[in-house]
Amino acid sequence: MALRKGESYVLGLDYGSDSCRAVLIDAADGSEAGGAVMNYPRWTKGLFCNPAANQFRQHPQDYIDVLEGTVREAV
Repeated sequence: MALRKGESYVLGLDYGSDSCRAVLIDAADGSEAGGAVMNYPRWTKGLFCNPAANQFRQHPQDYIDVLEGTVREAV
């Protein structure tokens, strides 16, 4: 999809426990123009987690990485 000058879109992001979801909505009619889901890179590798102790954490850089990745893919 190619975004054109003069069109308006709304971008929504949802940060979950293990991933981020992005959705791009056409502001003119409310239709979904794009979307993406990306798991946190360090979470996927099992870093910052200790399931035996019921500890699950995210690294701050993961939020930035998935923000960039999901927005690129959604747009």
